[in-house]
Amino acid sequence: MSTPHVQKPMARTLLLLAVVPALALQPLRVAPRRAAALRVGNIDPTSPEMMAEFEKLKDVSMADINAELETMGIPTTPDMDDMSVKLRLMEARIIMGAPDAAGPPAGASAYEVLIYEKPEIKTYVDGLYNKGDINGANAFMEYVNDKPGAEMRYGKEDVYKAIFAVAEEMMAAPSFTSAKLSFAGFPMMGEDALRGQMESVGAVVTFSIDEEDPVLGCKGKVEFEEEASAVTAVDKWDGADMGNEVTLTLKYLA
Repeated sequence: MSTPHVQKPMARTLLLLAVVPALALQPLRVAPRRAAALRVGNIDPTSPEMMAEFEKLKDVSMADINAELETMGIPTTPDMDDMSVKLRLMEARIIMGAPDAAGPPAGASAYEVLIYEKPEIKTYVDGLYNKGDINGANAFMEYVNDKPGAEMRYGKEDVYKAIFAVAEEMMAAPSFTSAKLSFAGFPMMGEDALRGQMESVGAVVTFSIDEEDPVLGCKGKVEFEEEASAVTAVDKWDGADMGNEVTLTLKYLA
């Protein structure tokens, strides 16, 4: 498995500029963030998905871009430049898009198979990334994929020994899934719109929003007709960084 790479907002903008010359016309005032606000899962700014979204937005006015973000409940701040706002919409469209079918990809690594079977592991590793512990996240994944190699490279350091202990505990824990989920962190797009987002995964039996906050988003519960739909939702959304220190969380309920 290739080593994940996380870039800061300025680095990501400059990388996009290197790939898409047309972006050079945009201002480069990238304001500092409280967190890595543009990081959503492992979306690379030069990925086909991001480049496709950029092409779609080339002739869209900033007024329309801001209006779409407002409709989705995705916050922006006055100190964000046009490129930062555009990147936020590009990533929001991808993360809020209908998930692919659940299941690890063909030729998946041991880690990719494991996070499909135990989504809480992906949440833990994403949490390491979001805290800036990139080395810890990489060490965890390497331990799952190549335990002897990881122990040889990192095993003498206490900080990595602790991460390996967590890995062993999480890998040994029994898997649990159900058709019922609690969720938190989704933007305030309205109950009908958010229910429709869930229905993009599969048929919904019950849906409720229990709390709403302009910054922290919505908390609630959803029950799907099929357990596989809940697994798909967790696989796609759980652990995604939505910016402003808000992370999407989806947890199985008994």
